[in-house]
Amino acid sequence: MYRLSARFAAALLLAGVSAAASAQEVRYSWFDIALAQQDVGRDGIMTDLALGQTVDVSASDGSGIRFRGSVGTWKNLFAYVDFRSSDVKVAAVVTNAQGRFPTGDEFDFTVATGGVGARVPFRDSTDIYALLTYDSTDLDFGSFAGENFDSGDKDFGATVGVRSIWRDKFELRAHVRYSGVGNVDLSTRTLTEDTLYGFGFGYQLIRGLSVTGDFESGEFSSWNIGFRLDLSED
Repeated sequence: MYRLSARFAAALLLAGVSAAASAQEVRYSWFDIALAQQDVGRDGIMTDLALGQTVDVSASDGSGIRFRGSVGTWKNLFAYVDFRSSDVKVAAVVTNAQGRFPTGDEFDFTVATGGVGARVPFRDSTDIYALLTYDSTDLDFGSFAGENFDSGDKDFGATVGVRSIWRDKFELRAHVRYSGVGNVDLSTRTLTEDTLYGFGFGYQLIRGLSVTGDFESGEFSSWNIGFRLDLSED
């Protein structure tokens, strides 16, 4: 319900903005860097009969950095890359013949995406776009007591979204994204598919430099805020 509400709110907001949009075109050559917050929210359990122990882990949230870039548009096509790395908190309990031993640490959570997309101008300063990507997700846990919860895989993904510029300064955007590696079962260390919904904004501080923020809701929810450098100024 929360995902659908966020999706409809973003769509309605963009519809209202597009009606008041100016003549500036949406840009597709840019680079941004942002602080990122990641919510994993996954539990796992692993039993080692040889060692006579069980390890329970619970991953929560963490922070890191995100880099994104786009280069376009040649005949309305563009190339896109996205890299996000976060240090996520994990609590663990090691249970063996000697007792229960709570512990904790951080692990590396990395998501990388690259692909090509196409834009379709919808009206002045508003575009609909589609993006085909190849996605990589890696969770590097390390080990508390000889176990191995490390998980990682690669698969294809796709995104459909809308971007709209308002009064040459303010951008609103929303998207729905599918990823073949958007979810994980820590007990089996397998990654599965997920569909995510996102929305974001950009505000131009000076020509070519904007503050930007995004939120995406899914099995791995995230948000980020940072700065975008426009690489295609007139």
